[in-house]
Amino acid sequence: MKFIGYWASQEQYSMQDLFRYVREAEKGGFTATMTSDHFHPWHHDGGFGNFTWIWLAVAAERTKNMKFVTGVTAPIFRYNPAIIAQAFASLDTLYPGRIALGLGTGEAMNEVSVGFDWPSPKIRLNRTIEAIQIIKKLWNTDENGKQKRNNEPNLDSNRILSNYFITFNGKYFKTKDCKLYTPPSYGNIPLYMAAAGSEAIKTAANYTNGLITISKPRQAIKVLDKFDKAAHEAGKDPSELEKIGKPKISYSEDYDKAFESSEFWRATEIEGVFNTEINNPMELQQKAEQEVSDEKLKNSTLIVTSIEDLIKPLEEYFDVGFTQIYVQSTSPDEVEFVQEFCKKVLPYFIDKS
Repeated sequence: MKFIGYWASQEQYSMQDLFRYVREAEKGGFTATMTSDHFHPWHHDGGFGNFTWIWLAVAAERTKNMKFVTGVTAPIFRYNPAIIAQAFASLDTLYPGRIALGLGTGEAMNEVSVGFDWPSPKIRLNRTIEAIQIIKKLWNTDENGKQKRNNEPNLDSNRILSNYFITFNGKYFKTKDCKLYTPPSYGNIPLYMAAAGSEAIKTAANYTNGLITISKPRQAIKVLDKFDKAAHEAGKDPSELEKIGKPKISYSEDYDKAFESSEFWRATEIEGVFNTEINNPMELQQKAEQEVSDEKLKNSTLIVTSIEDLIKPLEEYFDVGFTQIYVQSTSPDEVEFVQEFCKKVLPYFIDKS
């Protein structure tokens, strides 16, 4: 199945604008939105720092059936994993079947900024593994994301709650007699993980319902192969797991305007940026201006002057094995992008599904 969702950039747009965009996306035929979860933005000039969880609740209320997933929430420092489990279980009770959680090992801009040291990738991954274990235990799901016990939809506040308390003694996180008194309504909240390195890919295969990667199709072939292999080794069927991509797009009939609009994401192309200790967006922006060439920025973004020119490059994602992609637009006119994409590109993939 070829599934395309919409991407909502909390760092680039105001919450009010994002509400407008996501409603327009649903009106045009999108059925799911992935949204970033940051404290600081990648770019200082014109950046935003929306609190994603609040936006999620309001966006779900202001749409009819749109599903939402974070891309991604970092459970390593500023968010305690038990609180993440509580927050998304509560969202699921309000909007059953419309909420999913994407996790990742984070960036310094979001963790260092609120007072934490920035550890090695290995430590961040190990913290993420413990966090996933706690979240799944509190949701009471097995390794395949299925609920372990029968649980009626959480519609009766007076129903008898089972004595399901969690004590977890990890190296980084601990819980003691911890229980969600407002559990997920239907139990199976999809859980995904963003990963690039081999060990992180294995973690995604072992513990979650799917992989999120920003790799382009050609580079993604090896990533998806590693993921499938790790899933097999974990006793899972890779065909039942999602492989999620995130193409970055800028559309305008004026090429120069489309390219200029991609400037906001220049810092994401800094070499080794996801492991950098730099947390100040001003410094990231300055470093990007010095180190990331225009050519590299152009290669990172699908810059098009005709919306139909997106069909072929997006098809390449599905050809190499992606099951879902969420289109991240940094277009000069986002409403125009959504409307044109929904008229001329989205129907093509819906018909192909």
